[in-house]
Amino acid sequence: MAAKSNGPAAGRKDGAKIWYPVLLDLEDKPCLVVGGGRVAERKACTLMEAGASVTVVSPRLTPQLEAWAEQGLIRTQREEYTAGLPVLAQAFLVFAATGDAVVNAQVCAEAEALGKLVNSADDAEAGGFIVPATLRRGRLTLAVSTAGASPSLAAKVRRQLEDMFGEEYAPYLELMHELRMTVQTVVSDTSERQELFRAMLEWKLLPLFKSGRLPYDHFRSELLRRVAEDPTIDGICSIGDWLLSLQNAWNGHE
Repeated sequence: MAAKSNGPAAGRKDGAKIWYPVLLDLEDKPCLVVGGGRVAERKACTLMEAGASVTVVSPRLTPQLEAWAEQGLIRTQREEYTAGLPVLAQAFLVFAATGDAVVNAQVCAEAEALGKLVNSADDAEAGGFIVPATLRRGRLTLAVSTAGASPSLAAKVRRQLEDMFGEEYAPYLELMHELRMTVQTVVSDTSERQELFRAMLEWKLLPLFKSGRLPYDHFRSELLRRVAEDPTIDGICSIGDWLLSLQNAWNGHE
């Protein structure tokens, strides 16, 4: 007799689909957008930002899509969608964004039959993935999804996150990445490294970045030097005191 499941699926009483959150590496991967309107334009734009090789299939394109095509940033096939297009068979990821629900459903059906990741712009449940509302701050990516229930609410939450996670997070994370690499080079013990990483998060770095007065190159070099010279908890705490003194000194001159 099979044991009763105590996993997450056991708590799904409303039958709602559970989506698996994931970040995809699309660098140089062939991606297809079927459609040539504003929605298709937005899909093509985000794919280009991710470094994808984008092809748009549509007899008509927005001025921006036309411009990207002329610049060689995207490939285009000026035709209506029909089943059996080689470009779909070759695609890693597909967006159905024609503005025609019937055509979008046909694109999704063919793509899924070929084992492709596909999204329908007008029916989240129809495809194999959905696109969340996204906020990027350099290496930081915050994604919000309501599983298609209310894209407007997802967009509202994203706007709220903009105030909580400002532009200062981009340089902050770049520096934290460099510090992490430094610690990994000079500290061999994994548990010790993790303790140091957690201690670094207590530094008052973000207010310094947010102030806009930080002489970044000099500050970066000095901070990396201090960590490399004393990669211990005492050393990290000492650096924290130094950072706090910098912040207090600047505040005192306001």
